[in-house]
Amino acid sequence: MTRNLNTLTNDAENLDRPLFNRDFILITLSSFIFFFNFHSFILLPVRIEELGGTEAKIGFIMGMAAMATIITTPTVGIAIDRFGKKWFLAAGGILMSITTLPFAYMDTLNYLFPLLRVFQGAALSLCFVSAGTLIVDASSSAKRSQAIGIFGIFSIINFALAPSVGKVFIDYFGFREFFIFDFFFGLMAFIIALFITEPLRTKNEELSGNYFSVLFKQGVMIAASALFVAGMGFVTVITFVPVFAGRINVEQYEIFFITYTFSVIAVRVFGGWIPDKYGKKKASVPAFFVYAASIIALGFTTNWVGLLVSGILFGLGHGLFYPAIYALVMDLSSEIDRGKAISICSVSFTFGGMLGVFIYGVVAERWGFPLMFQILGITSIIGFLIFSIFGKEHDKPYIQNK
Repeated sequence: MTRNLNTLTNDAENLDRPLFNRDFILITLSSFIFFFNFHSFILLPVRIEELGGTEAKIGFIMGMAAMATIITTPTVGIAIDRFGKKWFLAAGGILMSITTLPFAYMDTLNYLFPLLRVFQGAALSLCFVSAGTLIVDASSSAKRSQAIGIFGIFSIINFALAPSVGKVFIDYFGFREFFIFDFFFGLMAFIIALFITEPLRTKNEELSGNYFSVLFKQGVMIAASALFVAGMGFVTVITFVPVFAGRINVEQYEIFFITYTFSVIAVRVFGGWIPDKYGKKKASVPAFFVYAASIIALGFTTNWVGLLVSGILFGLGHGLFYPAIYALVMDLSSEIDRGKAISICSVSFTFGGMLGVFIYGVVAERWGFPLMFQILGITSIIGFLIFSIFGKEHDKPYIQNK
């Protein structure tokens, strides 16, 4: 068995590369600013409800972004494997910025709400796939899960930071001023992305596989299925917690996002090395169970304490299994197919999220939020069991044969 010479060279160079190198910092900073802009739209359901929208309309409008991400991500994955990555990251920032501003001037629900969310979903695809692949390129293969996890911290922080800052801003100034303020963040993400140095491309494009060859590598499909189920839970929870909190008379709904964020930070800072040392699947399985349990707990929540506890568990579970499964898929895929591998992960997670907000928005409208969260949690338990039984461990990075 022989290894591809380029893979050997790149692995040797990456082994000595510090985790917090220049490009890692620039990629992370650009993504952090982008996701402040994107995650500020966690507050959009509040605006939609204020304008007379129902739970089903909230699910439809929010879900349009996920649908667009699913449609555009495969094309983005192919494009970045062929043409490079940083320009797609920059394009995501400018597109997000442009599509934020019109929300400042819309005072009635109309077709522009779902249409703009479609473009924002495309912006997410451009940013997430390109940034995720750049982070893998910029990090050591021996610290891949840790690198993805730390990179993810600076995106996840915005699940707490963006809605918390946004809520204060809206309380003082209103939604119009908030969206104008938000517009500048996508613009800054675009500018920072221009300074990233992308590694030289040493692979012949004809060696790159297609999506089916990547998806059907042993273990990849089961990992993608786990991300599908996890995405269904994640996007549904993030979308409906602000509205659900109002229904149980908890005004400070941001307590869920704050505790979730601090839990993610804690587990990735102090435990981010666990998947790299003990195996990605071994670390993911118990974390996935905690994640599912946190969603079920939301179904029995009646006060702020329940939101706090659920947020902690949600963050602990998601904070460990999400980067571990992504890193597992990277290990199971070849270097020249990283864009496609990231795309498969992203589409799986986002497609689950899109279906989740559509389906569970209707469930919540007809039968209420408690039952919705309970059913959603049970679905996550099923995903946990499938991954536990059929998931494949892979302790070392992928080795490509001639």
